Amino acid sequence: MNEQDFLQVINDKANKLGINPFLLLSGIEGLYTFRDVPLNTINYDFLDSLILSIFALRIGDQFHTIAQENLISENDHIRDAAAYELQLMSDTEIAASGNPYLESFARILAGKSPLRRYHSKALEAAALEINATQLKFKSESISSLVLGICKSELSDSLDLGALFATQ
Repeated sequence: MNEQDFLQVINDKANKLGINPFLLLSGIEGLYTFRDVPLNTINYDFLDSLILSIFALRIGDQFHTIAQENLISENDHIRDAAAYELQLMSDTEIAASGNPYLESFARILAGKSPLRRYHSKALEAAALEINATQLKFKSESISSLVLGICKSELSDSLDLGALFATQ
């Protein structure tokens, strides 16, 4: 199966279940990160945080594209807002924000990706979407929910055996 087919299956299944396709894909990416860890030893709190971070990065990519496009706007306010959103956040600003989720997000990124102002909004959007999905499916853990979807809904159409270490 090529990448396009894989993404189409994810998109179709997410739409059928009423889940954001980027959230489902982020969950699969998170599970893939833990592919060599037996399921009974996975730290679901850490995996939930990882999925939130991956999802926020995907949303942030969309915000980045919008901001880049708005840098050439004829409207000064739009250009200024876009330039502001593209500014890097310093460690001092992140710590001073008082936002524990933003601080955790920055720790997970650990300098591997620049943290820009729009990431704070992306993180909020990701958390809201995850919360709505958790409420819809009555699940406290997004990673448990994605794992269940992978096992029950995607096992027939995708070979996800590498995600389920049984050691």
